[in-house]
Amino acid sequence: MRGIGTITNMLTIIGGTAMGLVVGKYISDRMRLTIEQAVGMTTIILGISTAAQTDNIVFPLVSVVLGGIVGELLRIEDRFESLGLWARHRVQSVMVKRSRVAELHPRFVEGFVTATLLFSIGPMSILGSIDDGLGRGAQILIIKSALDGLVSILFAATMGWGVALSALVVGVYQAAMTLGASGLDAILDDRMVHEMSATGGIMILGIGLRFMDVKPIRVASLLPGLALAPILVAIFAR
Repeated sequence: MRGIGTITNMLTIIGGTAMGLVVGKYISDRMRLTIEQAVGMTTIILGISTAAQTDNIVFPLVSVVLGGIVGELLRIEDRFESLGLWARHRVQSVMVKRSRVAELHPRFVEGFVTATLLFSIGPMSILGSIDDGLGRGAQILIIKSALDGLVSILFAATMGWGVALSALVVGVYQAAMTLGASGLDAILDDRMVHEMSATGGIMILGIGLRFMDVKPIRVASLLPGLALAPILVAIFAR
């Protein structure tokens, strides 16, 4: 069934978050810090290795720079944070109405934004959705689902269940690519996808640095770079 990969991905993120919340209750602050550092360093290495696969660093560089300009003009980072704050407010309102303690994790919004960016950026999300939409199978998204589920456990243990809300954005994002798979497959060649992945690698690196509090990089504002990378390749790599 087409779309099963995205559905599976959403369920593993939600399930991983639930498991992380249970595990998080038994983790000391010192262990929590160690887990954060381990996840952050792994994310940085993943970003570097993905970005290093580019055939010409100019394409990812220009894509990220131009994408950042467009993203700041559109205030994408601010809109992501506003969405997270809105979701936090809505959840608190529901908890108050049901006479439950309206205390959410202080990093609720950060968990939502960080998880959404990490789970949406990368070649597996793009290629997996296209394959699923074209009926080639959902193997790539199934593998991605397992990885996202594991990361969700670690994220939720340190940032609360705002991580689970990322499943909604991931679902919409990947469903859109699955539905438009035939068009994307006709437009994107291997070189375009290759440089798009490398551009995403730079953003993943930014997520790692941000997660470890090294630098508050506005990764969401760089997202337009993913769309610009194949355009630049189409224009200049012929």
